[in-house]
Amino acid sequence: MTSDPEKPAATAATVTTLAATTDDYLAEPSAGEVLHRVLARSARTFLLNDAGIVPGVERDIPVDDEASAAGSIATLGGAPRRSTEMERVHQSRVACRRIRSNLRTFRLLVDPVWSMSLRAELAWYAECLGEPRDFHILRENIVLNGPLIVDKEDLQPIVEVIDRSIGEAESHVDHARESDRYARLVGQMLLLWDGPLLARKAERPADELLPKLLERSWHDVRGAGLTARKKPTDDNLHKLRIRIKGLRYGCETAAVVEGGPARKTAKAAERLQSRLGDLHDAGVAIEWLQSLGDTRPELAEATERLTVVERAAAAVARKGWKDELKEVERRWRRWQG
Repeated sequence: MTSDPEKPAATAATVTTLAATTDDYLAEPSAGEVLHRVLARSARTFLLNDAGIVPGVERDIPVDDEASAAGSIATLGGAPRRSTEMERVHQSRVACRRIRSNLRTFRLLVDPVWSMSLRAELAWYAECLGEPRDFHILRENIVLNGPLIVDKEDLQPIVEVIDRSIGEAESHVDHARESDRYARLVGQMLLLWDGPLLARKAERPADELLPKLLERSWHDVRGAGLTARKKPTDDNLHKLRIRIKGLRYGCETAAVVEGGPARKTAKAAERLQSRLGDLHDAGVAIEWLQSLGDTRPELAEATERLTVVERAAAAVARKGWKDELKEVERRWRRWQG
């Protein structure tokens, strides 16, 4: 495939078609068209679940109820708006991560000033969403495991503290959503749907360019993996998880043109990311429970028992990560040679 130097990398009509299709494989698109499609999908997920609007032919279609949301988004070949606030928060946060990661991995394809600014805003809002998400995960685990090891009268005050924390965290998110900063972020998501600011290089063939641009992500994973193997601290494993996420999302983008080999590498990275994510969640829970026990001595015995459960979960999550990293490396080499 040869690129036409006078042809724009992508258009709004092009990406609407690309984002709506259910096929994950495209024949001979430009790198910009692929990136546009992937960013548009994530932007649509964010707009639908977080801002409550459906991007389409007409701008800013409001979501009045769940039925209209499902019907409107179905016309674009996408998933319906999630049914609970926590599920919507999760989808929005993942969308932010995907966009930010792809803008970093494929930064040579986009306007650098615009991309860096948007990445900073995505990091800000993803952090806002991360607070209620962490407390919801903590609550789910404690409600599930707590009754097995802690008396109900000792467990209930802990759950009440978590519920108050969830309420405060959700209030912070609501406050963020009322800000001008959030309004500008929504505008950027609409821009991603209509057409991101692409660089000239984005006109080159995707199958020629995207795998090459993934090489830095691969080197980042190798470096983080080497450090974690030598010293598998929670901090080093968390850094490996961050690098693995970047490789995963980049491989998923490349899979639009590379197909199975890229997709299998992404799946292997996803498995390792999930394991290290469980370890991170357990670490967050341990830290919070210990802090609560220090500030509320009457709850110290109960929080200590719950901490033991979280430590066991962390120990389980630590098992097998080296083998899963080897599988990522094997898949990458089989694909890239």
